[in-house]
Amino acid sequence: MPPRISSELLVIASILNLSVFACVPVVSPQTTSKQAEATVHLKDDSDWWSITKGFEHGENVKSQERELPPGSFQIVGVKLGDELLADAQERLGPATAVERGDAGEWRRQICYVVAGESANTYLIFETGEIDRAFYLFNGAPWKGQDSCSATNLVPGKLATGSGLHIGESPAEIIAMLGKPSGQREGELVYLVEYRKRNSAEELKELRKKVPAMSDEEFAKSLAVADLTAIVVLKFAESKLNYIAVSKSETY
Repeated sequence: MPPRISSELLVIASILNLSVFACVPVVSPQTTSKQAEATVHLKDDSDWWSITKGFEHGENVKSQERELPPGSFQIVGVKLGDELLADAQERLGPATAVERGDAGEWRRQICYVVAGESANTYLIFETGEIDRAFYLFNGAPWKGQDSCSATNLVPGKLATGSGLHIGESPAEIIAMLGKPSGQREGELVYLVEYRKRNSAEELKELRKKVPAMSDEEFAKSLAVADLTAIVVLKFAESKLNYIAVSKSETY
């Protein structure tokens, strides 16, 4: 895989008419066109569920060059994209953003809590320097949990666009997603990397970000992206109780 260069860096480079590799970013990763209404800054790593802060998948996890089933990067109609947090709030309502970490482990998160009969379920959206992720789980508490916004979503109907949901067995998941990249006790890991040709809709959105780039350079640089995706699934008593889906695209 080539070095990971974020799309934001390319945008800045084209506007300043500089080489991507010589460009010094003038916009921090925290800056986006849309922001959550309120932000809480925390200096801690209690967000045990986050894989953006660094995920140690172990030597037994082998990358696969293939795509995941359609809808794998979508949940409750929200897709993993540049405006992930804004799109989630438009769909589910306002939420307080929590920021943690710095540099490569910087992350911005918004959380929604779904009340259940015996335990609450949490749906979290997260952006990093170049990663976009969502999480669905019920589990141990963490600092910042009190910033979660209540929703009227029904726990039993929460699923990814590919149909992945809490309560499934390992066998059911393997039938849906295929052979995992790695497997540990109570955990399945999928690590996939492949070259992805951007759709007409994606190219249209990218074009808005780099209006100064020539058509020739645009087609050469941004028509195809290198996509890396990580899916981490954890089980309790052979039933799925934690879903993490992360995606990054570089050019």
